[in-house]
Amino acid sequence: MVAAAALLLGACTTDHTPPHVKDGRADLDLSVTGQPSSETLALVEKALVRIQQHDEEGLAKLSYDGEDAERTAEKWVAKWGDAARKPMTADFAVDPKKYVTVKIRFRGVPGVLPLTLEADTDDDWAYGIVTGEEPGKEPGKG
Repeated sequence: MVAAAALLLGACTTDHTPPHVKDGRADLDLSVTGQPSSETLALVEKALVRIQQHDEEGLAKLSYDGEDAERTAEKWVAKWGDAARKPMTADFAVDPKKYVTVKIRFRGVPGVLPLTLEADTDDDWAYGIVTGEEPGKEPGKG
């Protein structure tokens, strides 16, 4: 009887909510063109949710670029945070060797948020966002 009660209690506490619902990705109004992998699409969705939620710290953690990531995340959130609440389109272009470029457009907002995703090939092709800035170029211009 005790074992049955423990099983029942354990079954009640198991959360079967899919990760994309828990982290807000399911609520994005996002159209996709191109051919993203499930990993690259999930990374872009996570970045957009963090921009939408004005979560600079969370956005910076999606990058491999350390200090550059924090500065860039601040700029992206300031520039695109409100726009990310509108319908968006992500256009994926894939270089099969290492990089994925994504151009994010927000309905009714001029400009494009360009994202570059880089594969860490030493770690099972895990991707991170490249946030390092080119000298004299502001992120989000392109």
